[in-house]
Amino acid sequence: MSSIRILPEDVSNRIAAGEVIERPASVLKELMENSIDAGATVISAAVERAGKKLISVSDDGAGMSSDDARLCFEPHATSKISALEDMDSISTMGFRGEALPSIASVSRVRMRTRLPGVTEGTEVVIEGGRVIFSGPVGCAAGTEFAVRDIFFNTPARKKFLKGDPTEEKHLTDMFCQIALGHPHISFDLTIDGVKAISSPAGKSLVPRIQLFLGRQMKDSLLPLKFEKSGILIEGYIAKHGVARKYRREQRIYINRRPVESPAVYAGLKNGYESTVMRGLFPPALLFIGMSPDRVDFNVHPAKREVRFREPALVSNLVAEAVRGTLRKSVRPLVSLPSKLPLDTILSGARVDYSPPEQTQQSLPGIPSPEDPRLPPPSFLPEITPEIDLPAPWEPLSHRESLSPSEDLPQEPVVPYGDIKILAFLDSSYILASAESGLLIIDQHAAHERILFEQILGGPESVSLSQKLLLPITLELPKSEIRFIEKNADIFSELGFDLESFGSNTVIIRSVPPVLPSEDNAKLFSEIIAGILEDENFVRKPDKAGIARIACTRAVKAHDRLSAKEAESLLKQLHKCKLPYSCPHGRPTIISISYKELERRFGRK
Repeated sequence: MSSIRILPEDVSNRIAAGEVIERPASVLKELMENSIDAGATVISAAVERAGKKLISVSDDGAGMSSDDARLCFEPHATSKISALEDMDSISTMGFRGEALPSIASVSRVRMRTRLPGVTEGTEVVIEGGRVIFSGPVGCAAGTEFAVRDIFFNTPARKKFLKGDPTEEKHLTDMFCQIALGHPHISFDLTIDGVKAISSPAGKSLVPRIQLFLGRQMKDSLLPLKFEKSGILIEGYIAKHGVARKYRREQRIYINRRPVESPAVYAGLKNGYESTVMRGLFPPALLFIGMSPDRVDFNVHPAKREVRFREPALVSNLVAEAVRGTLRKSVRPLVSLPSKLPLDTILSGARVDYSPPEQTQQSLPGIPSPEDPRLPPPSFLPEITPEIDLPAPWEPLSHRESLSPSEDLPQEPVVPYGDIKILAFLDSSYILASAESGLLIIDQHAAHERILFEQILGGPESVSLSQKLLLPITLELPKSEIRFIEKNADIFSELGFDLESFGSNTVIIRSVPPVLPSEDNAKLFSEIIAGILEDENFVRKPDKAGIARIACTRAVKAHDRLSAKEAESLLKQLHKCKLPYSCPHGRPTIISISYKELERRFGRK
């Protein structure tokens, strides 16, 4: 007897649904793409309870006949392709005929559709893959899908859905991602009965960028247009100096389809070359057009990834387009004199146009030693219990030689009893001697611990919030605005006085006093970006988590500290409740005892 059998249709549909329908945002994506393929000029979407209760999409597109309305829910039923050769010239958003049967197999679906010029439409109702009703109905021209109770018949899949804030964020991001690729179509989104986004059609993408991503993002972008070797690259890239900690603001579209592409990401990185710090990503909104036979969209079930026939060429062209756009945008830092004396030119004398050096600013959250808020110096003699070094311990490399800072006086400073600051190592570590041995303090980890406890209301918190002289108006993407509104009480407890103003604008009136910044708008944007990068945190935000993210404003490794700043850092660290580790769990201080030093040098 054969052990191989053909799976029932409902089982195979649910397997396909597992590949195509990951979450409510996947349903929204497939339905909106079908509307675009139908030639719609107006697309309206609505969701309830983060899409778990309802996902609805209606359009004014071509509609379907009664026969097609019933057939479209059959596996691999599609109007987009008809032969194998068509796979090499796909120009539509959908083409496999998997989406609708997959959606219908794990939810309750009602579809109403009518062809233009026909008086009667068709309604089809399906529950868990079974047709419940099919017949005539009165409806508007076009198509309307209402998908309810997603994963109602697959409870194991339903358990994997995240909380409502996370799923709602994915829905909003997906809506904006698709709408950005089609500015000629009017889009609107309603969330729990409230109109959240309304974007009319237009010839330019700029209004939609400002609406979805904010005016500040719009103002930080440069227009790009480049064509070579039959490939058109256009869109917008970030100006010099604009970068983010996360790649999610690098939006890529291939033939108007939003995708992820390592080849394009590499081209962006190479195009910016050394102008962007390592680990940062300049925002971009790139639309790449090419012949359909040069790209394969049939790589990922959800069509998120693509495969290029010539990936190296695409990457190189993106880099060339970015470099060219950046070069055109560069302006001289100073105005050169119109004429130089002839004798100066002939002598080859150097003319210095460099700006004057800026004075060093105090570290945020660390008062100077003269600050009246500081109590008299009384640093603990027992600064830390002895910490064993990871074995095997190796001597410092030749690149990390000890060299006293220029800011230190000739004699070692003795700020706290027997604790002596000796030198700085690689502008990252403070080296000090104590009665127990050698102390190595990580300046970044130590400052993070100080800021973390002060933000949460530690002993050095003078006031809960500090009013700004001039309130800051900050424009953010829709999903970020909704997150702030739903968690306003947590931000208020931390010292951020925020107020929603308009569709995607927030006004910042106060900030935590321990986070002074010359650019509070950038600080808050970085905090929000860090929060939204962690789905678990989005689902259940808390004060400590936000404080940990805010601590990224701490002094960094390789930032040069003066001797006074180092003293103040150690004083503040002493007052912390948990001074021996940063908020992320890394040690702030390592102690090497004299006994360990003697053993290493073979003295005992």
